[in-house]
Amino acid sequence: MHSFHGHPLPQHTASLAGALSPPRTVAGLARVRPGGAAAPGAHRIRVCVVHPHEMVRCGLEAMLTDIVEEVVVLADARHARHRLAAEHFDVLVCRCAATEEVLGLVPVCRDRRTKMVALLDSAEEQQFALASEVPADGFLLAGDLTARSLDDTLRRLGRGEMPLPAALSRWLLGRMREGPASSAGRSERPYCLTPREQEALNLLAQGLSNKQIARTLGISQHGAKRHVANVIAKLNCPNRTLAVALALREGLVDAPGTDPAGAEARPAGAGRRQEPASTGLSG
Repeated sequence: MHSFHGHPLPQHTASLAGALSPPRTVAGLARVRPGGAAAPGAHRIRVCVVHPHEMVRCGLEAMLTDIVEEVVVLADARHARHRLAAEHFDVLVCRCAATEEVLGLVPVCRDRRTKMVALLDSAEEQQFALASEVPADGFLLAGDLTARSLDDTLRRLGRGEMPLPAALSRWLLGRMREGPASSAGRSERPYCLTPREQEALNLLAQGLSNKQIARTLGISQHGAKRHVANVIAKLNCPNRTLAVALALREGLVDAPGTDPAGAEARPAGAGRRQEPASTGLSG
């Protein structure tokens, strides 16, 4: 009989608990579907999950097992760092925390070309502030987690986009609106962007992926990726989200709600706002 702290559970509760509980596995061992075959339509990728809370780990494992080829679940970030360095993983899902353990995963992910997805505990402002300090490739909100949202996140990562919860996007844009509104409060620091890089930044601020930027500019996807990488490097930011946030604050692109007309010709490296451009942080 199922029990909770020594007390028997009602029959319907016990049945539900059994139905929702994934099979117990040893932490750190790969979880694959019976027979070793991926589910039809599953992403042919390996995912590593590292989170201190067992319930979160089990929930992610249960959902990911049906949508990816293989998932490895770990409780300790230090162990995960060694595992990531020794094996190839396409995606890492970890807790969004600006701790030494979590931030220590960032350089390993970059070296191994592993996409990092940070899981926000809640939709509170403190959690959103943490998101701006964690250089992840995407973010998920624990309260919104479903197999469909995980699948969508993986697909967007594969397209070169940065998945963000809508609540986080609104919070980031709200912070930008609250920033210096007058030109007197804007930085005069030159960033030395080329005209093409400025165009890429404008499109990046609209939430376009590398593929969409390439199509808009009439260049190859490799060329768009190079321009975006140059922008991020020149703005000295770890990822696309923070690059857009900095560009908004510095006046390299305009805040939301401005007229997008005439945004084509912004002087390269200009530190002051001159031409309107619509904004967004979805990719």
